[in-house]
Amino acid sequence: MLALDLLLGPERAAAVLRELADDLVHQDHLDADVALRMVCERATDGDPLLIAGPGQVWALRDDADLDDAPSRRLAVHARLTCDPRVLVSDPDDETGQIDELLIDVLDLYQLDTWTLEPAAPTH
Repeated sequence: MLALDLLLGPERAAAVLRELADDLVHQDHLDADVALRMVCERATDGDPLLIAGPGQVWALRDDADLDDAPSRRLAVHARLTCDPRVLVSDPDDETGQIDELLIDVLDLYQLDTWTLEPAAPTH
């Protein structure tokens, strides 16, 4: 797995981790330090349940069997809840067909690229 700071740049990676930790503080009423530590550990492990989202491309892990996977790479277009799912397409397939899959399928993959919307200017 590529480190988030290599994918996003150090400042954007830190901002994304803080946003994820803030969500845990708000949703699960965790202490801010505990939430940030959990987010950093899970993000470092490439946990799709935590980090999967639009703008990402996930590549099949070297130790995964292509017969068990929908494709070699998956581009994430949206994330859905209740059961956690993702809307994905194969970026190497010209048809652009989008499929809805359980987020667990991303356990066969590792995050390869992540394009975020431009950061809002801070004043």
